[in-house]
Amino acid sequence: MPVLIGGCAPAPAPAPPAEEVTASAATVPALPTLYSIELPGPAATRYQTDADGSSPLGAAVRSRFPQLGLAGCLERAAQAHADLPAGFEQHIPLAFTEFALHWAGCPDPTASLSVLLTSEPGSGAMLDQLDALLRRDSYSHVGAAASPAPPPYHTRWFILLVDRRMTMLPAPTSGDPGADLPLQFRLDDRFTAATVAVTSPRGSVSTTAVGVSGGWAVAAVALAEESGTQWVELIGHGPSGPEVLALFPIEVGRTPPTHWLGHPAADESWVDTTDEAESLAARLVDDDRARFSLSRLTWDPELAAIARAHSAEMADEGYFAHVSPQTGSVVDRLQRAGYPATFAAENIAMGPTLTEAQESLMRSPGHRAAVLAPEATHFGIGVASRRDPRRGTVHHLTQIFVHRAPLSDTP
Repeated sequence: MPVLIGGCAPAPAPAPPAEEVTASAATVPALPTLYSIELPGPAATRYQTDADGSSPLGAAVRSRFPQLGLAGCLERAAQAHADLPAGFEQHIPLAFTEFALHWAGCPDPTASLSVLLTSEPGSGAMLDQLDALLRRDSYSHVGAAASPAPPPYHTRWFILLVDRRMTMLPAPTSGDPGADLPLQFRLDDRFTAATVAVTSPRGSVSTTAVGVSGGWAVAAVALAEESGTQWVELIGHGPSGPEVLALFPIEVGRTPPTHWLGHPAADESWVDTTDEAESLAARLVDDDRARFSLSRLTWDPELAAIARAHSAEMADEGYFAHVSPQTGSVVDRLQRAGYPATFAAENIAMGPTLTEAQESLMRSPGHRAAVLAPEATHFGIGVASRRDPRRGTVHHLTQIFVHRAPLSDTP
């Protein structure tokens, strides 16, 4: 299950020697410690939201669920998952799913991946299971693919679902150093303003406010002068606070990759309590700031309590947003608690592991800026973990970063 995010380097230390498993249809891996996966065919040359899917399986899904749009890029990303060896479906890291989305030309910040197994030929049983998924959550577009399953099953079905709140005119997936990248988005009516956040190949983050006129947000992103990967993020601002609407990499001075090298999701089975979850989440933040030679933040139990209450409310009430219908924004929550902050930033995330949640936040320019905020002095993280019958363990995570005013500056 992917991480959902909403918002606001130096390479990590070398991993120990690892077993590398190259994905091919002829191998059935045990649990590897390093995945090396070559996706079939070239990467997309542009990101787009207007390309419809055309597969027979997609047509069957659309016939049963006419409210869903068929996205060609989602179908291609789903097929990349279906081409993985049998057994991988139990251990697909979020980072691979996000890589496949971008390789296929999807600008979506994330997608919900469901792997369904059926025992009989035909798509009927899969469609029944998909119907149950759609009754729980709201989605706008789907992409699906299938491959044979090992006994006692007959078929593996890979379903990618997204809830798009924007449409995007086609944009290139790569560009020349120093060039300008024009972007045009049509936003849902709920968003009255937008921000474009960009992470440069060197890891620095810049943000630009974008005007919204007639529902359209138009921006020009200046590509870096050096070659590398530049991340672009569109953030919409509406009644629920900021929401990430699009997130995708632009390859500067080089072609988009087709090869993914990464690790399985971290084993966090030892995390049994809220204290353990929040301690791990805090260490991950410390590690990311240390990689950029930033000062270590002071852990603040008061901030953690405020963050924990928001995470618990989102988990209990079934929503995912910065603005709570009960407590308002993070600024409202801090003011109500009498917390003396002169700067505040909040990240929220939801996912199966805390490590994947943090990695996903760091891929997002807006969230990365909050984690690496140089003006922050204190932070607190609140985790609410729930057991979902379909998804397994789901961690609801809220991070609050502040500059705490000295006591002498408070009234």
